[in-house]
Amino acid sequence: MAKRISQSQIAKELGVSQSLVSLVLNGRREGISEESYSKIWQVAVENGYAPRGMQQVHSPEARRNYVGIVQRSGLKLDQPSNTFSHVQQGLFKVLQQSNISTTFLGGEGDLDEKKLFELLGRRDPLQGIVVFGEASEPFLRALGQLRISLLSVYASAPGLCHSVSPNEKQSLEQLVEHLVNLGHERFAWLGGNCLLGRHQMRLSALRECLTARGLELDERFIVSVEKGDRQEGFDSAEALVKRLGDDRSKGPTAWICHNGLMARGAHQFALLHGIRIPDDVSLAAVDRTRVCTEIHPYLTSAGSSPEEIGKEAAKLLCKAEEPGENLILVDLVIPSEFSTGETSGPAAA
Repeated sequence: MAKRISQSQIAKELGVSQSLVSLVLNGRREGISEESYSKIWQVAVENGYAPRGMQQVHSPEARRNYVGIVQRSGLKLDQPSNTFSHVQQGLFKVLQQSNISTTFLGGEGDLDEKKLFELLGRRDPLQGIVVFGEASEPFLRALGQLRISLLSVYASAPGLCHSVSPNEKQSLEQLVEHLVNLGHERFAWLGGNCLLGRHQMRLSALRECLTARGLELDERFIVSVEKGDRQEGFDSAEALVKRLGDDRSKGPTAWICHNGLMARGAHQFALLHGIRIPDDVSLAAVDRTRVCTEIHPYLTSAGSSPEEIGKEAAKLLCKAEEPGENLILVDLVIPSEFSTGETSGPAAA
């Protein structure tokens, strides 16, 4: 049996230091050029190098069998996101067909560049990393330094990574078209997660859709809050009604909510205060998650399917090229789906 090549022999053949060879063969990637990393492993694999305890999965030729998930700041595992749970389901459905699993790496607020390198620098290489939500540019750049395929969902990051996002303009267009056809002319916006760009995109799209029909979104009918759960929907509806005072005759006849959870909270407020949905007010949500149909009344809603976003993200990762200087980045936009629920009806006289 031929004697296997040693680290010193690999270093001599390539004209590099033995310490560099040792770092690479023990899984180190940070601070090492892709060219050096690949050449060292190529020579090692071709010559059957296998140090004690080393698993072949560390080599670039080995199968990468898991995808890392990172959450944007503000999301927590003990408070699962309604939207991103659907994204993860879609991601899992496609990845499992290729025997690829997912692993949670942490949240944006828990990880910095140093921790990321400590976490991944000595581990088997990932198929890629998926970032859930809008992460900061410095954080995405730190992830990019890992030289792993990087993809963002529900947020586009031009020049930094691939992305898969919903078609926000189409979603608002579908909702406004439906409600205007029912005779609605006065709209309210109950917005959540107002510190994120997603909120502004939806609000801007609503304004544009109304303007195109000769309508205007009254500033008094805009309520925006920092979070986007049921409680925020309840509170937003309460704030809106307080602004209207006793005379609601000139108030909005249609409430459009940032998501389904807020719409459920707004509906609960309406029930407790004698506002009939949809007789007095029509209620709609920019959403296509289970919350829209988890209980009657089903919500009138429009949005890109988060599960489809997860599926497309997985497909993109499975065929993504190795990161490099001339990598072509893909920004996918998923079409919106509309559903007529039980919470919209003709505008009240």
